[in-house]
Amino acid sequence: MQHKNFSPVSADGHVFRWLPTGAVALNAMLQHIERAQRSIALEFYICKPGVVADRFRTALTDACLRGVRVQLMLDAFGSDGVTRGYWREFEQSGGQLRWFNPIRLLRLSFRNHRKLLLADGAAAIVGGLNLADEYDGDGVATGWRDFALELRGPLVEALAGSFVRMWELAAFGVHELRHFARTRPPSNHDFSRPALLLAGPGWRSVDTRRQLYADLRKASRVSVHAAYFLPTRKFGRMLAGAASRGEVRILMPANSDVPVAQLAAAHAMRHLAHSAIRCFEYLPQMMHGKLLVIDDVVYIGSANLDVRSRLINYELTLRLPVPALAQQARAMFDADLQHSRPCRLSAPSWWLRLKQRAAYWLLARVDPYIARRNLRMLQ
Repeated sequence: MQHKNFSPVSADGHVFRWLPTGAVALNAMLQHIERAQRSIALEFYICKPGVVADRFRTALTDACLRGVRVQLMLDAFGSDGVTRGYWREFEQSGGQLRWFNPIRLLRLSFRNHRKLLLADGAAAIVGGLNLADEYDGDGVATGWRDFALELRGPLVEALAGSFVRMWELAAFGVHELRHFARTRPPSNHDFSRPALLLAGPGWRSVDTRRQLYADLRKASRVSVHAAYFLPTRKFGRMLAGAASRGEVRILMPANSDVPVAQLAAAHAMRHLAHSAIRCFEYLPQMMHGKLLVIDDVVYIGSANLDVRSRLINYELTLRLPVPALAQQARAMFDADLQHSRPCRLSAPSWWLRLKQRAAYWLLARVDPYIARRNLRMLQ
C-alpha cells in the first residue's frame, strides 16, 4: 500500500500538512528554499554528502545569491563525514554555517538531534529526516521509511525562537552554556492548544515528560512509530495501562541501522511481553519515523522514545491536540502495518540475552552517566 497525500488540517490558527514520505518531505523543503524571499534557517543532525545533500547545497547557495539570508546548523558528531570544503561555495556566497558542539571530547555526549526548516518566518517543516540519500524514497521500494509535518501559524514563531537559541549555543563552551541557562524563557504552555516542547541540557525537558505522562494516564488508543525504542519502566507501565483500557500498537524497524539500539530495545520489550501491547516490525526498509498518537493528540518531531532523547540530546517535539490530524496519522500507521509483521518474541539464547542486557545498560545507564559528568565539568 502506497502512502496517500492528506488534505491540510486547520486548527487554532495553524495549517498542518503531512509530508508522508521522505521523498515528499525533501522535495517540500527544496521548494521552500527555492521560493524563499527573505530568510531560510535549517538545522540537521546528519549531513552526508551525496545526491540529497548536493541538491540542498545548490539550492541554498542559489538562495544566498538572490539575497536571502540563509543559516545552516549541523551537528558536529552526526555530520562528521562532511569534508572541510564541502560548504565553501555556500559560505562564499553569503551563507552562514555553524557547527553545533565542535568540541571533540564532548561530541559523543551532547548532540543537536533536531531537524527543522524555517522559511521566511512563515512556514516550518519538522520531523526525523536528515540530509542523506537514504531518506529519499517512499520507504517501501526505496529509501528509509520516514515522514515530516509542514505547518504555518503561531508555532512557527516559537520554532524560530528556539532556533535562535540553539544558534547561540552552538559553540557549546562554558560561556555559551551559562548564557543559555540564564536566558531560559519561562514555561507558559497552554496544552489545550498546539505547543512546542523542547528537550536537552538547559531546556525544561520535564515539561515534555509531565505532559506526555498526563496524556498516557487517560489514554485508550495509542500508536507509535518508534525508530529507536528504549522506554523507562514508568513509561512502559503507562503503555501497558493504556493497552488494558483499549489498544496500544508499536511499530519498530525489523532491521535497525544501530544494532546496539535494537539489542537494547529487545531487552526492554521483554518487560512488556505479558501486557496487551501489540508490537510490529516494519520490513521493507529501515523505519526511522518518530510519531506518537495518543487518542486525539499527536506528538511529532525529532525525539525518539529512548533515554538519549529524553535526557541528553537537544530535541524538539510538537504536541498537537488536533483530532483530524491524529486521524490522518493513524491512517499512515495503518498503511505501514501492511508492510509489517508482529514482533517475534521467541526466547533468546543465553548469549543473545547477555548482549541485549549489556546493550540496555550501555544506553540506559552508562551513556547518561557519562553525559551528566561531562555537563558538570562545563558548569
